[in-house]
Amino acid sequence: MKIKIETIANLPDTEVIIRSNGESDDAKRIAATLRLFDKMVPCRKDGINYAVPSQDVFYFECVNDRIFCYTEKEVYETSYRLYELEEIFARTMFLRVNKYTILNADKIEGFKSALNGRMEAMLTNGEKIEISRYYVPALKVLLGGKI
Repeated sequence: MKIKIETIANLPDTEVIIRSNGESDDAKRIAATLRLFDKMVPCRKDGINYAVPSQDVFYFECVNDRIFCYTEKEVYETSYRLYELEEIFARTMFLRVNKYTILNADKIEGFKSALNGRMEAMLTNGEKIEISRYYVPALKVLLGGKI
């Protein structure tokens, strides 16, 4: 893959062109990842509404039928359901890792094996998230590994 950046004076907005020889999964994934820069997640905290940039989100978690959005230092609530968030962030670095959690794989610092084929992801903010054995293969593929 070649990456080239051109600087053009008087260009009203940044433009990204992805060229590939046919429809490739890489091209689709790159496009989906680039769209994240414009995505905001509507949330609320203490009665105040916020638009949280998706690249700041570490993970989404369902607790008592409420969906929470975790950033490095803050916790917000969102009205989205987990399945809706999965659809919104399909083909990006967000991935369901257990029944209650969607994780931003860009925020993973390392892994640790756990019992029964599960894994534990250590995040860059120090938190740890359990990855169910059912979702481990999808995470490996997302991170460029093989099943």
